[in-house]
Amino acid sequence: MKKFEDFNLKDTTMAFIEKNHFKQPTPIQEQVIPAALRGKDVIGLSSTGSGKTHAYLIPIMEKVDPTKDEAQVVITAPTRELATQIYEMAKVMTEIVPEIRVRLYVGGRERSKDIEQLEKSQPHIVIGTPGRIKDLFLNGGALRIDK
Repeated sequence: MKKFEDFNLKDTTMAFIEKNHFKQPTPIQEQVIPAALRGKDVIGLSSTGSGKTHAYLIPIMEKVDPTKDEAQVVITAPTRELATQIYEMAKVMTEIVPEIRVRLYVGGRERSKDIEQLEKSQPHIVIGTPGRIKDLFLNGGALRIDK
C-alpha cells in the first residue's frame, strides 16, 4: 500500500492530509490520484465512504493556480445535495490555501446573487448542478468557463 508521501504532493496538500489525520490512501485514492496528477482522465467506481471525493479533489488542489483569475475546474453533480456535499469538502480543503476560490452554483438559490458574485471575481473551482452552471455560462455569460 502506498503512502500519501509517495504522490509528491505540495506542502499545502500534505498539511490538509495531516490535519485531517488521513493515514494512508484508500484503494480508490491509490489508483486515481497518481493518474489524475499525470493529467489522465479517470473513472472511479467505489462504495460510499471510500474516499472517492478526495480521490479527485486532492489532484485538483495540486493543479489549481490561485494567481489566475479564471475558472480552472468544473465539477458537476446530478443533485443539489451532492453538489453541496462536494462543495463542503472542497471548502475544507481550501482552508489550507485560502487564495483558491471555490463556489457552489445550484438551483433553488438566488441567481442574481450568483451573478453579482461572479462579476466581482471568477472562482477557481466551480461546483454545481448542470442546469445552474449552464444558465450562468450561456444565459448572460457571468460564469466564464470557456478558456
